[in-house]
Amino acid sequence: MWIMVGLDQWIAINGREAQQWPGSPPKTEIGCLSTRGLSGCVGLALSWDSGQIALAHVFSACTDGTGKPKGPNTWDGPNGYRAKLDHALAETQKAILNANQQSRYGVLVFSESKPTRTVELLQGWLTDNGIKSHQIPNWSSCDVMAAPEEDEDMDVSQAKQHIDYLITPADNGLTWGRGGQMIACEALSAMAHAADPPQGGT
Repeated sequence: MWIMVGLDQWIAINGREAQQWPGSPPKTEIGCLSTRGLSGCVGLALSWDSGQIALAHVFSACTDGTGKPKGPNTWDGPNGYRAKLDHALAETQKAILNANQQSRYGVLVFSESKPTRTVELLQGWLTDNGIKSHQIPNWSSCDVMAAPEEDEDMDVSQAKQHIDYLITPADNGLTWGRGGQMIACEALSAMAHAADPPQGGT
């Protein structure tokens, strides 16, 4: 089962714990995350040694008013992207035992051939939080799938065939907190909304 992450959403899950998912018949699968359509937007994926993963779909309007895209400064301030990301990361780490003692790893996926200002800001935020990361350019309109790997790393790849999607926020059986499947679901801006179901999906 893939949890779909919508625009300006941050979702974190226990990626390696098999969970019972809602549906008929019920399914027990390892949790994975997915988002789609990165034209101008940035996919921000994180992993922890203990198997938790997070994925955010950050809108291209995330900028400090310099570089490309220019636009107004939506990065700074109490309701800016940086403050929202700080809160999302803090809430996620609260639900992970010994999170601050674990290695964390990040990936930035974007559609352009060179990093935009949005990518630069997110890269700086990862560095400020002591998170090692790398960038993957040239993924225009591709889906981003984030899944846990057995070697305690994270796999981020292009679109694959997936039949079952779960759209969040979900009130139909997902559990929260330590030992649960979804450990955080945060809005990064006032524009945040859940992903739309795929055509013909549930």
